[in-house]
Amino acid sequence: MSAAPLLAANEAPNVLFVICDQMRADALGMLGNPNAKTPNLNALAAGGVLFDRCTSTNPVCVPSRKSMFTGLYPHHHGSLTNDHDSFLPLQGTMLGYFQKLGYKTGYFGKNHTFLKEAIAKVDSEGVRDREKFRAYDADVNPWWSSEAPWPEERCHPHLNTQDALRFFAGVKPGERFFATVSYFDPHPPYFAPPRHVAKIKAESMVIPKTPLPSALGPRIDEHSHGMGFEKMTDDVIRKTMQHYHAAVDWGVDEQVGRLMAGLRHAGLDKNTVVVMVSDHGDFMGNYHMVRKGMFLYEALLHVPMIWSGPGVAKGVRSSAPVQLHDVFPTLVEMTGGKVPEGLDGVSAKALVTGGKTGGRTVAYASAGYGELDAARLKAETGTDALHTRVFNQEMQETHRTSMIREGEWKLILSETRAPELYHLPGRSHEMKNLAEDKGSAGVRRDLEAKLGKWWQW
Repeated sequence: MSAAPLLAANEAPNVLFVICDQMRADALGMLGNPNAKTPNLNALAAGGVLFDRCTSTNPVCVPSRKSMFTGLYPHHHGSLTNDHDSFLPLQGTMLGYFQKLGYKTGYFGKNHTFLKEAIAKVDSEGVRDREKFRAYDADVNPWWSSEAPWPEERCHPHLNTQDALRFFAGVKPGERFFATVSYFDPHPPYFAPPRHVAKIKAESMVIPKTPLPSALGPRIDEHSHGMGFEKMTDDVIRKTMQHYHAAVDWGVDEQVGRLMAGLRHAGLDKNTVVVMVSDHGDFMGNYHMVRKGMFLYEALLHVPMIWSGPGVAKGVRSSAPVQLHDVFPTLVEMTGGKVPEGLDGVSAKALVTGGKTGGRTVAYASAGYGELDAARLKAETGTDALHTRVFNQEMQETHRTSMIREGEWKLILSETRAPELYHLPGRSHEMKNLAEDKGSAGVRRDLEAKLGKWWQW
């Protein structure tokens, strides 16, 4: 990848790229969710550009994160599921691009993207995944929620932010930096310190009004039964939602507030473009389920995206479709460079700077999946949590599925199951499969043709 020319030294901004894990778009209070408590993210969005139609390229961590840093769709960068054996070198990625341009680079928090030897080449790194007490085992609460058993200052959200603040303090006059701060929250096990859990009342949680999984299709219905979600009472779902939103409040929102205060304290806020995203979402009450899976539904693909800083429009909320792999080409242009050839991502600079049009018109996503073997699940024993046994089967790249979203219509195709077609006005969720509806046949044919051209299995 050849280095693109920068703006003049006094014009080229720094970049702070904030990623969280499994935060669905409507966990952002500014989007009207009555359960959400996100004052710092709301303030960031109010002072910049909030995209309320951002779509992930994949419903799980590794493929989505690789898309962000490569600007490629999953079937082009090579990971359709959480394949931990296919992490990236720096070369050809957004991080490598800015490092080659001479930016001081930092990476703090969850990785799930780069090879260890690649991350070791950044100027400052502090890679952390989940705390050891958050592993999936027989001791985990069946619905994966609890209060943090360690002091806050020893938990990873606090430590990741501390690393970033030290990095900001070490930026010298005339230096430009590209820093990634990657938080594990609100990924399950959903947990937060008691003071945050106490701020959100379980009984006040509003469960999304969506049908049971059987209304969408047999594969998600089988997933729900495999995970045992039919055993969850409404009270248990509300308690899980309480801990999820407390994890957003503490592990994401409070930390973003600390980051922004740190930029101001270091005198870097006026010349730093801040981008905040989540890698994918969470069912979190939709279809009487929580967590994620290898499915291409809005609960898992619709994620927050916020831009702020020099050159970014202020107080704009855009419903233009954007995707996570658009971040790379957009940041290249926002820092005065020319977008490298071969990227699938589309620059949204025109929208970020206040334009009404620009970027993409259609969103796509893809994933791999394995079919659940009910007999094998029933026969398996051991100490692993149910989550692990189900995901070990579903995470196999045995079959492929893909999605197209254009306007208010969405089509999902899978190799082993019937097509799914949904009408999605506004920010609604999938409610009724219209694939066999005669009145929607023309829409289905049109989307099938476009989806087939995008990725021919």
